[in-house]
Amino acid sequence: MVRDILITNNLSGKKEPLITVDKGRVKMYACGVTTYDHCHIGHAMQAIFFEVIRNYLEFAGYHVTYVRNYTDVDDKIIKRAEEQGINPKTLAEAIIESSKSDMEALGIRPADHEPKVSETIDEIIKMTQTLVEKGAAYPTPGGDVYYKVKSKNDYGKLSNRDPKELRSGTREIIEDGKQDSIDFALWKKDSTPGASWESPWGLGRPGWHIECSAMAKKFLGSEFDIHGGGRDLIFPHHENEIAQSESANSCNYARNWIHSGLLTINKQKMSKSLGNHISIKEFLNKWPGEVLKLAYLQHHYSSNIDFSQKVFQNCAKRLLFFYETMKTLEQIASKSSIQGSLLEKYPNRLEEEFHTSMSNDFGTPAALRDIIKYFKKAGELGSEKKSPQKNFTAKSYLTTLKKVCGVLGIMQREPEAFIDELKSKVLPTLGITETEIQAMITRRKEARANKNFAESDAIREELAAKGVAIMDTPGGTSWKLVFIEE
Repeated sequence: MVRDILITNNLSGKKEPLITVDKGRVKMYACGVTTYDHCHIGHAMQAIFFEVIRNYLEFAGYHVTYVRNYTDVDDKIIKRAEEQGINPKTLAEAIIESSKSDMEALGIRPADHEPKVSETIDEIIKMTQTLVEKGAAYPTPGGDVYYKVKSKNDYGKLSNRDPKELRSGTREIIEDGKQDSIDFALWKKDSTPGASWESPWGLGRPGWHIECSAMAKKFLGSEFDIHGGGRDLIFPHHENEIAQSESANSCNYARNWIHSGLLTINKQKMSKSLGNHISIKEFLNKWPGEVLKLAYLQHHYSSNIDFSQKVFQNCAKRLLFFYETMKTLEQIASKSSIQGSLLEKYPNRLEEEFHTSMSNDFGTPAALRDIIKYFKKAGELGSEKKSPQKNFTAKSYLTTLKKVCGVLGIMQREPEAFIDELKSKVLPTLGITETEIQAMITRRKEARANKNFAESDAIREELAAKGVAIMDTPGGTSWKLVFIEE
């Protein structure tokens, strides 16, 4: 049995129940990256959100088929390859491998299908031919093929744009054979080696929009359930997808359209020229991948998001608390000798609250608030007197917390592994090494043994000023990161 889910459908402008083409099955397509440069954290935004949406749909009982494409034929790819003196195909393949490596490092599962434009040429040509035969598209004497926008009487229904208000009747029509300047290319004349193919209209390559229509149909059919991407794709890309797909297939295209928001860094658009461009690889040199996931998921997928180093630091601090709490729970649970089953009040309530939040348009901010609340409750177990019931409760908490956090793609590592990685990446920014910390702890121990408490306190304060807290326990002195508020 599947859960009922509400979804904000940008095609209707309303929040609606998710009603799928096939009961119990969700077919979902999300626009992927254009492979001319290494992925940045903006690319991760869409990948993270749609991965979580896929995860929750599965958690809610649906069988999901998820398609995320690679655009490996494009003007930008051809230009960048030209600049580097290499074949466009060579560049695209290298960037695809780089992208796959980035997604794996972020802990994002591959989609069920990850098609490339270059491997879908036959389907693209076939769909273009169908559009020409139906009178919805036309070839030009120069070897291009254009979609006739005004042949679709509801063009603009996603972006709420009226074709009559778009530019028409300009000199561009005469120059390239277009019948109307608002018409868009399905096929472009081109002879670039590695980025052109034979077609009924001569040597050329696909236009941008037709590729997604052909790939979606190949793997999901003529009509499917969810189409997603960034909000910047609504017009013209997604609008054009709808027009050409519905004209070619004589049926609806995607039932639901959902879009992630836009990303800024310190309230500015991310750009290499502004010096605030952050590639995924650069981010992962400084922070564990879960930090980026949490930074996104504390916002709704449709929200515009602004990042700063303080945002990343706060997310790292929160994850550290989660993992330290999980470590404590594991230590308590390992001492349990109880067998059997018992419905625990709080863990079961967490799972229901998580469903309530996520089934309401994939509400990750509300879901995270629930998770934080229960991590705090779980942390209270560490300060209470040990008992068999407490041990069993710790096991219940561990099971449920890992289960719901797994939907969000976080908290699935061994606590020590995450804590060690975080330390290794943060310490260089604090200007101190683990070896130096241990040496200072040793000096402090000697000072305490000599009753030199002034020096002992000074060492503690010096470490604290760098964001390192030391704790004295019966088993010795240990340390942890505390992240100083700026």
